[in-house]
Amino acid sequence: MSLDQVRVVADAVLYEGYLLYPYRASSHKNQSRWQFGVLGPPRATAASFGEEPEMEAQCLLAPGEGPAAVTLHLRFLQLQVREVQRREADGSHVPVEKLTVDGVAVMTWDEAVEQEIVLVAEPLAEPADGVHQVPGGEESEPLSDASGTVVGRIVRRRLPLAVRIRTGSTVDDGFVRLTVSVRNEHPEPVATKDAAIRASLIGAHLLLRAHDAEFVSLLEPPAGASAAAGRCRQRRCWPVLAGPKGSTDTVLGAPIILYDYPEVAEQSAGPCSTRPRSTRS
Repeated sequence: MSLDQVRVVADAVLYEGYLLYPYRASSHKNQSRWQFGVLGPPRATAASFGEEPEMEAQCLLAPGEGPAAVTLHLRFLQLQVREVQRREADGSHVPVEKLTVDGVAVMTWDEAVEQEIVLVAEPLAEPADGVHQVPGGEESEPLSDASGTVVGRIVRRRLPLAVRIRTGSTVDDGFVRLTVSVRNEHPEPVATKDAAIRASLIGAHLLLRAHDAEFVSLLEPPAGASAAAGRCRQRRCWPVLAGPKGSTDTVLGAPIILYDYPEVAEQSAGPCSTRPRSTRS
């Protein structure tokens, strides 16, 4: 099964709260944001209101005949500061909250870049523990008026992130209990709210794909799996079966509680056409 259907639901989780319709910086609703699934920097001070750095999910699988494995997708947003700068007569640039170019307001605002870390076919029988680096960066985009005169620029900056992903498994009543934990390993201390969110994983969630195994529903487990399912524990991440109803090869681990086989409501306008650019690691 393609993951495209599951990604539609996962994208709703990814952007819910980060961008609210209408998807504009000038929208009043987007002046103060909140978000599910924020993994904050571990060295954040209390004054920064940083979120906890870790989440953990436990799933239950029925192994097949071959060596069971899981492909793991960790998806999240990396905050990107978009600073508008006005060009001065001497060629220097001055940061401004808003610059009007040919009657159109260009605003300083925080954007986000989609990130995805993929661990392919990790054997269930072998624990894994690794730190993955997400690069930062800086780019500059000139702003010109209708006559072609450069009147300013947009500077975009991202902090590098470090993410630890650990997996392990335990046999339980003939099933395999898979544990996946994700931790923000940002090494620097942060002391403000803005600094904390810039060093956070935003909207973090998991897509898990089973190979030579089947996931078992934790919400409606079959009779033989009820006890093992009841021993699964979740921390800020709740796994549910995803994809076409009846399929058992994919799980969505979301920072909100969902039913098995979640779908995007028909009333939804669909993906945001003005979403910031996407990169993947």
